[in-house]
Amino acid sequence: MMYFNGKYYSDEIPYKLNEGLMYGIGVFETLKINNGKLEFFKYHYERLINGCNVLDINFNMDIEQLYNISMEVIRKNNIISGSLKINVLKNRETFDTIITSNNRVYLDELKDKGYNVVFAKNRKFSKNPINYIKSNNYVINILELNRVMSISKDEAIFLNEKNEITEGSISNIYFVKNNEIYTPKMECGLLNGVIRKILVEEFNVKEVIIRSKDIKYYDYAFLSNSLMRIIPIKMFEDINYDFNLKFLKNLEKEIENINFITNK
Repeated sequence: MMYFNGKYYSDEIPYKLNEGLMYGIGVFETLKINNGKLEFFKYHYERLINGCNVLDINFNMDIEQLYNISMEVIRKNNIISGSLKINVLKNRETFDTIITSNNRVYLDELKDKGYNVVFAKNRKFSKNPINYIKSNNYVINILELNRVMSISKDEAIFLNEKNEITEGSISNIYFVKNNEIYTPKMECGLLNGVIRKILVEEFNVKEVIIRSKDIKYYDYAFLSNSLMRIIPIKMFEDINYDFNLKFLKNLEKEIENINFITNK
């Protein structure tokens, strides 16, 4: 069951040609569903609006309207834990909206084990404005993710034209040294993920320039996105990290508490 432009469909949605489908002019947000509730909806909505403004999409749903529709999709699909995807496509002077949900979740066993990551073959250009929004122009990210998964890795980490680390194909990245957390600066060319935003604003995570040669100087590293929240990196290229799982689990719990307070 999905929502498309005011109606709910259990099969295929009506096919429409628009700039979103023809040229990839669109934005999306993927939200975590936890106990039947959406996490950090306000932050996702704000980023969605910003992306629409950058791409000149005249999206005019207010936050309450979009929230109510999103919750109805969850209800109709009987989702307790999983994810919701909101996709807004440009359609000339108006927009098309697709909202879907599923019950797939990150397994705790995988999170406890940690990820094996490598550098992406492609690079992000720091001056590209698309890097800074959650755009439908996501093909390089998916190609890189598929490539590393084909060689039994879990995530691809992008460098920019200056050999600076930016982000993963589906995640933000952080490094820990002496219990201090560092993450690449926005101007390196990356998306400000919702969990990243919270970590920077609420947990004093420091934004710095981190180059590819620097990864060996940190104690360990981890990734974040809205669905996984926090997942440790066990190996980055040929570097083995002895990550502090207790520290990361406590950090994730604090993020969950912030969500509870924010959504009261």
